[in-house]
Amino acid sequence: MRKIVGLLLVLYSVLLGFSVTLPLVASVAGPKVSAVTVVDPAACDGAIGFAPLAGIPQRCDVTWTTAQGDATGTIYGKTVDHLTAGSNTPTSAVHQLGNFAFTAPVGDTELMMAFLAPPILFLGLHALARKRRSRRHRRHGFDLDLDDDDDDSDDGDDGDD
Repeated sequence: MRKIVGLLLVLYSVLLGFSVTLPLVASVAGPKVSAVTVVDPAACDGAIGFAPLAGIPQRCDVTWTTAQGDATGTIYGKTVDHLTAGSNTPTSAVHQLGNFAFTAPVGDTELMMAFLAPPILFLGLHALARKRRSRRHRRHGFDLDLDDDDDDSDDGDDGDD
């Protein structure tokens, strides 16, 4: 049961990391997207599950413009719902991170889950790790005999016959 819970926590933290933590990192470190050009909005995929906290967000292959120039890649997040063919201005903040662009997390719940994804990952990895059991005494009795042999030293026998 412990390994199943650990696996579920690891998988959920990876899902949160992709759908909430990466967009937060992009909003801090990446340049802001000013325009998005879509060739075919019908080729865009909808969300799987209840994104961003319990699913994978919408995605679309587009070309976007930032202060650093044009880039082509995949955009993820709520902005995909409002894209039409041609050039679009994003409805919410979108930031580039490599060949990906993400809609920035909005709201306290998304920001909180973005910060909780790494601890959830470590908790899941801890649950997956083998549980170590200490083996101090194999016998359950209390042994007053201080020597290492298994003989009783208080039997009164000298060993001379």
